[in-house]
Amino acid sequence: MKPQSPQPRVLHIYRRFHPDYTGDGIYYTRLIPAMARHGISGEILVFETRPDHRDETAIHEGVRIHYLANRYPDPSWLDLLRWLAANLHRYDVVHLHSHVDRHFLAYILARVMGRPVLYSCTLNDSPTELLSDYRPSYRRLAALLMRSISTFVVISPQLLRQSLRSVAERRLSFIPQGVALGATPVTAEQRAAARSSLGLSPEDFILLNVGSVSRRKNVRFLVDVLAQIEDPRVKLVVVGPLLEPDYAEEIEQAASQLGGRVILAGFQEDPQLYYTAADAFAFASTAEGFPNVFLEAMSRNLPIITRFLPGLTDFVIDHGRSGFLAHSTADFVAAVQALRSGPDAARHMGLEGRRFADRNLGLEKVAQSYAALYRRSGTGSEPDAQPFPDFRLRFSNTVRGPSSFDLREFDTAPGRPPELQVVIDTEADFDWNKGTVTDTGRVSSIAGLRDSFPMFKAHGLFPALVVDYPVATQAHSARIVQDLAEQGCEVGVHLHSWSTPPQVEPRDDWHSFSGNLGPMLEREKLALLTRHVEALLGHAPRMFKAGRYGLGPHTVAALKSLGFETDLSICPSYNYSAMGGPNFTGFTSRPGWYGEAGGLLSLPTTAARLGFMSRVSPQLTNRVLTGRRSERFAARLNVLYPVRLSPEGNDLETMIALTRRLYASGLRIFTLSLHSPTLQVGNTPYARTQDEVQALLGRIDAYLHFFRAELGGRFSTPSQLRSSLMPAQHQNGARKQSSVENLHGIN
Repeated sequence: MKPQSPQPRVLHIYRRFHPDYTGDGIYYTRLIPAMARHGISGEILVFETRPDHRDETAIHEGVRIHYLANRYPDPSWLDLLRWLAANLHRYDVVHLHSHVDRHFLAYILARVMGRPVLYSCTLNDSPTELLSDYRPSYRRLAALLMRSISTFVVISPQLLRQSLRSVAERRLSFIPQGVALGATPVTAEQRAAARSSLGLSPEDFILLNVGSVSRRKNVRFLVDVLAQIEDPRVKLVVVGPLLEPDYAEEIEQAASQLGGRVILAGFQEDPQLYYTAADAFAFASTAEGFPNVFLEAMSRNLPIITRFLPGLTDFVIDHGRSGFLAHSTADFVAAVQALRSGPDAARHMGLEGRRFADRNLGLEKVAQSYAALYRRSGTGSEPDAQPFPDFRLRFSNTVRGPSSFDLREFDTAPGRPPELQVVIDTEADFDWNKGTVTDTGRVSSIAGLRDSFPMFKAHGLFPALVVDYPVATQAHSARIVQDLAEQGCEVGVHLHSWSTPPQVEPRDDWHSFSGNLGPMLEREKLALLTRHVEALLGHAPRMFKAGRYGLGPHTVAALKSLGFETDLSICPSYNYSAMGGPNFTGFTSRPGWYGEAGGLLSLPTTAARLGFMSRVSPQLTNRVLTGRRSERFAARLNVLYPVRLSPEGNDLETMIALTRRLYASGLRIFTLSLHSPTLQVGNTPYARTQDEVQALLGRIDAYLHFFRAELGGRFSTPSQLRSSLMPAQHQNGARKQSSVENLHGIN
């Protein structure tokens, strides 16, 4: 590796580059001077674009740009190699912004000459997508040649997620786009002056869209939204070049039906005046890396209404606080009407977005991060601390063990008798074979829970009920839950992200694990569900279970902030990562504390692996069984397979064998789990007939007899277990607090 100069020099290489009107072009001619203030100089080499001048090298906004097409009539990768061989000695780092050499020879040349090579992933160009562009027979070779790239820079959570499929996390660096923030937010006076200069009426409500008029930017969608808003004062201003003539004609024709409410302003050298004049920013693009226009809108404290872009908008827009995420035209219309009718709320939203940009997206902060990355690239040192506080990018499928949550599992006292809690996922019924898309919020199966309760009560056992949004908000199911709570059942929340508002994300496997949502959206759903369950109970719920066990690295922080005390989400020995969920194979069925003891308690589902290899080291078996096919094969041969303590899909002998195995290993706290729809015919694969329902209830009844009579166990609830597991110092504090409360009650 060539030693870097005191002021590292970076060569940025683009396939196409227009410094005056494309987002990336404008952005980097601003970012390179900002990096210079942090000791990094930069120049740009453009591979394909032929500018409107004949100079091989030009200066734009103080940035030196080399145009290969003005040197070679029809530049090829050989010409790129020739240019690099002659000029690379002047640079310390090569930063690719597009895949300009499908043979990788230019990148290998740079590495041979001792220069680290970075690659920016900005749209559909993550390393995973790059590999998919090659023929299947070439992909193994392309993956090998891709090692010539030292670091992939991803600018959005979605690109990070895609990149992790093909590149190790250590070769990825997240740096979002940045924006030059003014010293203060835009004032009402500045907005009024900008409107006046543009000839816009002060009474109008201006929706602004900035970007090329193209199908990917989906401007027609915004025109259709405006057509559904009756208020003639709501207008749409579109700033940007008409890149696709046929599409532009379609837009103009649709706009002509709205009587001047759509203003096509065309390309503007400096659209800042339009940002200052607008009331809100509207965005409907179908694919983005990280839209620079969001940054511009936030810098001018505009609330943003945007269509949901997976892994992007939910990490940037705080729904209902800095803007709105929209799934449909109706969502968009409702968002516009909410902003139009509440100008004070709209102003607060805009300021909240500005505060987010201040914390995370300032151009100087981004430039400093790039400067640190370029210096690290030359030395191989560890990355600096996370400079973007609201972007802590971890997903459910990155969960690999208790350390992912700062979870400390622990053993209970040796002489402690075994205790059992029953947890029932009390939820809407849908077709499990067809997935969450079939969940329409039907809760008729709740009657089965009511009818089966006397069997539990006869044992002196009161199941814990974790309820989802449809159950908590429909009168029929809410009454049944209230009645069971009055009889002694503890009630908590069960977050099914797909059925809990705001419902703005796609209904697919990835988003069904709530830990894959942006932390702001996940917390908003959790907070809303919690409020509804609190209204149902008359007090705040204190226990939580993630739907589909979809706990994510951000979930724990949300639970703590909302006052939850017990989490029931972990399902040891099961691996859901193939669908985007957590991999719990590194967890055990022991309880644990998230962070400090006495805070949030984990009471996991009781589960373990059975089969003749089940006593082999978990680390070894996890290495061997690395895919869904190998896991299924091992289960079919009775080599190794995971089992939950549940009457669903298990016979009584298996439930008892699992319990005895874990009891012998020292486990003393057990959780038997099932789903409320199973307690009625026809809702799950475990209860297709009335005979199967009765057989399932019979297994539960027999297991409860076994647990008490043969194992010498007793029945408990989540709150009782938590109280008994609290560290001594917390128990003493709780007793003192209780005494104070009683004293106040007497007075």
